[in-house]
Amino acid sequence: MRRLSALALVLFLAAPATAEALSRRLLVNGDSLAVGTQSYLPRGLRGWKVTQSVAVSRHAFEGADVMRAYGRSLPRVIHVSLGTNDDPRTVDAFRAAIREVMEVARPRRCVVWTNIVRPPVAGASYAGYNRALAQESRPRQNLRVVNWVRMVRENPQWLGGDGVHVNADGYRSRAKAIARAVRRCR
Repeated sequence: MRRLSALALVLFLAAPATAEALSRRLLVNGDSLAVGTQSYLPRGLRGWKVTQSVAVSRHAFEGADVMRAYGRSLPRVIHVSLGTNDDPRTVDAFRAAIREVMEVARPRRCVVWTNIVRPPVAGASYAGYNRALAQESRPRQNLRVVNWVRMVRENPQWLGGDGVHVNADGYRSRAKAIARAVRRCR
């Protein structure tokens, strides 16, 4: 009986730690900017299991399929860095990609999405994408937007010649901001 009580106590004490460990899992679903933060992000998330599915030139419409591939093992927290490689004239398509990601995530998962800094393409700015992301986040407590636009505006020295990619200081700061938002997910 004493052994059974001791075993029950051990299992009881271990259960919250296991639940917490399961909640401290992150999937990074992103493009070349996620590649840039790849080595920095885990440093800001000690105690987290960080899985990274990143590819140069990944498009926003690919995001939900990446998440679906994880099936039931999809982590509770997902960081999305997508939209930079898409045509800014197609705001409705970007909005549909956001909604599809959120449909896969469902309300029980937290999505941290970084907004977009990029020079105009074909005369169109990415302001429409950033507005769509902000609008989609308002009614959803589980969609958090990292304001990368503000960070780059305040630190223009980070930007490289292409107006998209940044130096090591920029990627380090981006990773810190993402990690902060990830840790706030409940």
